[in-house]
Amino acid sequence: MSNPVSLDAIALAAERALVQQHYAEAAAGYERCIALAPQMLAFHFNLGSVREKQGELARAVDAYLAAWRLNPKDALLALYAGAALEAAGRREDAAILFSLGDDIDPLVRRAKDRADLSAEIRRRAATADRVMREHFTRLHARAISDFERQARERGDTPDISRVRSAIWIQTHDGPFTYRTPDQQPSILYLPDLPAMPVTPRERLPWASAIEAKTAEVREEYLAAVAAGTAHVPYVDANTRSPLWRELSGNPAWSSLHLYKANEKTPFAQLFPKTLAALEAADIVRTEYGPVELFFSRLQPGAHIPPHFGAANNRITLHLPLIVPGDSEIRVGRVRHAWREGELFAFDDSFEHEAWNRATEDRVVLIFEAHHPDLSATERAAMEHAIGYRKRWLRERRVPN
Repeated sequence: MSNPVSLDAIALAAERALVQQHYAEAAAGYERCIALAPQMLAFHFNLGSVREKQGELARAVDAYLAAWRLNPKDALLALYAGAALEAAGRREDAAILFSLGDDIDPLVRRAKDRADLSAEIRRRAATADRVMREHFTRLHARAISDFERQARERGDTPDISRVRSAIWIQTHDGPFTYRTPDQQPSILYLPDLPAMPVTPRERLPWASAIEAKTAEVREEYLAAVAAGTAHVPYVDANTRSPLWRELSGNPAWSSLHLYKANEKTPFAQLFPKTLAALEAADIVRTEYGPVELFFSRLQPGAHIPPHFGAANNRITLHLPLIVPGDSEIRVGRVRHAWREGELFAFDDSFEHEAWNRATEDRVVLIFEAHHPDLSATERAAMEHAIGYRKRWLRERRVPN
């Protein structure tokens, strides 16, 4: 920036021209600013705004994307770039930008409902919400068609209608209603799947084999804790939801994860007996191991408020290791008191909450298993759809 005075004068003139709706003059001014200071994000953004007003959508897209590349952590830039891409007819690219912005700040799409924001931001947020819903609903349909195509090539004609009708709650394109009282999964919902708040023991033929290992699992856990292995608050301190205000960053509910979000943690190597014990279970796994597996510690007096889990295609299992006294969980309208060494299986897409009214810590081992009513083919189809979605997210790239 060799001549800041000249740059300031040019920028001021461009801004004045924009206010006066002299768009050609404003565009020329911002292009001169960019030539002098190419790393100044605001000049690229303003140029994009001017090009949009001129109806030059392709050039607006170029300017907004240039701004985004200077700060790919700014969700507002993704909102503007995505809207310009959608207006230019580049729907797939718009979905990419909107989804990247949504990763940074999920409130971006919800801005459409905020009266305290400008009409322009609300309009773009409404576009983002619509484009993402349309895109991910089509993506699920493509995933199911792809699974069926592969099955036909093997000579199979599977009935996966229940998986085809699955609803990705946050990106579903169209109205729907939850069919069962107290059941409202927040991410994935298979409406045609039988709804049971608590899974009967007879549906878990492997339960006894897991329970028989309770003492070994507990001893391994206590040894790790005694050696200094630390728990962390289960609810991250940065969590914004008012629901978790009391537990945000609070060790009253803490966890020691062996697997989290499909990834193995460094602590897993400390628990060979625990991992061996779970080989008997119909646990949800990826090629990397269990989707989630952790010890959950609830301190005396702690209360986990009523909430809903993410999906109803899986069930949650608790293996109680330390139950010092009055502690229980409510799932839907069922209340259950943990008993050491006795597995408890439930569908956490039902509203549930938990208490520890005892004077010592309550500890359970938590993992996920497949919903017992899903056939092997349906499980495979659902995992294919989930993988299809994850692959798109992993492979998306900022468009040129």
